[in-house]
Amino acid sequence: MKRALLYFFLLPFVLDVSAQGLMDRKHPDIFPLDGKMRRSGFYFAPGLTYTLPRFKDKEETVNIAPDTSITGIYDPAGKLGMYLEAGWFLFTRDPVILDYWDVGVAYKQLAGKESFEGRYAFGDSIGSAAGQGTFSDQHLTVHANANKFFQTADYQFIQLSLGANVDWRFGGSRDYEGFAFPRTQAFPPEFIGQAHVKLGYGFKVSKRLLIIPAVETPFFSVVPTDKGFGQLQWFSSNYRPLIFSVRFLFLRYPKGFACVPVKNNEFEKHKVVNPEYRSR
Repeated sequence: MKRALLYFFLLPFVLDVSAQGLMDRKHPDIFPLDGKMRRSGFYFAPGLTYTLPRFKDKEETVNIAPDTSITGIYDPAGKLGMYLEAGWFLFTRDPVILDYWDVGVAYKQLAGKESFEGRYAFGDSIGSAAGQGTFSDQHLTVHANANKFFQTADYQFIQLSLGANVDWRFGGSRDYEGFAFPRTQAFPPEFIGQAHVKLGYGFKVSKRLLIIPAVETPFFSVVPTDKGFGQLQWFSSNYRPLIFSVRFLFLRYPKGFACVPVKNNEFEKHKVVNPEYRSR
């Protein structure tokens, strides 16, 4: 009984110590929530794009006439392209679900190639066939993202973003040389609308700067009709666009603070205290 009473009286002390330990392990906020930082700011992000092809090719055979068939292999390959974005962000007042929104514009180049090598059979005659196509599309992109932080250390975090983009193809080139395998060729339209996901790992390197390397890919296409979770078709192959970028996000603070600490302001310095109150 005495031991139970001892535990009962010690329990509040133990809980208080445990609570203090949990609070001590809390990471400082990436975006300060004390009202001293402006809620919006500028960012820019240079980067590279890559059109990821399928990982394995397979041989295909097409009968184009009763006595004529063609057998060959498509070999798509991705290329690197240029990427540059800039925009504006707004962080939320209560970052339980989301930490910040952003909207921006970007230049995006998507490039790649497709090779074909095979043979044809016409009656008793057999011959070889080969061809190659290249593409390089240039887009102007408008995008918006909802972003969430998952802190891993005091000034490091994982960023998960969901967003949408609308792309306008304003230039580029598409060339094909040699034999074209008799299969339907298609290309992305002039305007593209997609939903995308972005994953990054960020660092708060100073009071005013966040650096967030990230990779982005579409997971659904509204225009054109979706072809496998956001993939796009050039020539006869599908490619997955990837964007590798490094975001530089600048936090803004006012020049000085309008409200100085209460104990140091002029009112407190000149406030007259009732002498009778002091003597009590």
